[in-house]
Amino acid sequence: MKCLAVLTVMALVSGATAQAPESSGIPGIRTIEDLDKAAVFSFAIMSDNNSDSPKTAPEFARMVKWIAEAGDAFVIGLGDHLDKGLGRSFLDFVAENKWWHDHFYPNVADHENHFYGKGQGDWGAGKKIFDEVDLRSRKGVEIRPNGAEYYAKIPVKGYTVHLIQLSYPDEPPDPDVAFRPDSRKYLADTIKKIDKGEKDIIIACAHSRYGWWTYLLSDEQRKVVMEKADLVLSATVHVFARIPVDGYEERGALCVNTGSITYPRFFTPPGYVQVHVLENPLRLVVQYIHANLEQRQLQSGEYAWLKYINGKIEPAKFAADMALGTQAGASLIP
Repeated sequence: MKCLAVLTVMALVSGATAQAPESSGIPGIRTIEDLDKAAVFSFAIMSDNNSDSPKTAPEFARMVKWIAEAGDAFVIGLGDHLDKGLGRSFLDFVAENKWWHDHFYPNVADHENHFYGKGQGDWGAGKKIFDEVDLRSRKGVEIRPNGAEYYAKIPVKGYTVHLIQLSYPDEPPDPDVAFRPDSRKYLADTIKKIDKGEKDIIIACAHSRYGWWTYLLSDEQRKVVMEKADLVLSATVHVFARIPVDGYEERGALCVNTGSITYPRFFTPPGYVQVHVLENPLRLVVQYIHANLEQRQLQSGEYAWLKYINGKIEPAKFAADMALGTQAGASLIP
């Protein structure tokens, strides 16, 4: 049912990406190493690896290598990092690799619930993944009383990344059970309380059932999220996609589904999201890095987006002769 819903939506919007506004471009960037040097800092986002690690998947090994080479400051997880039938390889990896142990910010989704609890719909059972990376001991992390959601303030080079991780497993189907109204209220209330200045970046995350979740917010909550947050992230469908939200097609938060590093679906290659933070003006370069290549490359088309903080959204364009990834990606419309 979930795959059918994704395919239906993709068919409805297959021609929509041609209407994307032209980007003013990012001058002087011909390689991804140029982008690394130009950025104040960068970070990574990954999801749906289903217990895979560098030992079990070459795509995961490339990602780990590239994150280290780029000097990414931290990694945000969007859930389904575990699989009850596929062992503990990922957990062994984050236990053995100190950098990942200290800089990985996981999400509690359905596979985490199944791994530690009675099933995918055992809401909150997956919170035990936090103990695997000693999340509670990290400075700036506030875990909710429910134990499965948190707000983290991550300082990087004078900036503060405000990360809000919500638990929205794809089971049970009822969104009022899986994506609790209390979670939605917590998100909006937390964002409202942030005194957003010139060096604050706000990111909201939830795994989801169909690959997006902003449509489940009330009008007031959606307005708060879309007008104050900078990135809104989802996962579960294993397809990288920019998700336009009505009224915010060219402004507001950039909403993306984060694909999958080892289990991609349809035309999406295995990959992860890398975000470079650029100044003057302050903006985020958001790319889905293809991990089936031998080298990390600049992306283009639907795999590369430019989000101006408190401003517009547009395609990210680098030197055309150097960019890869020109095949169109998906746009999911809730």
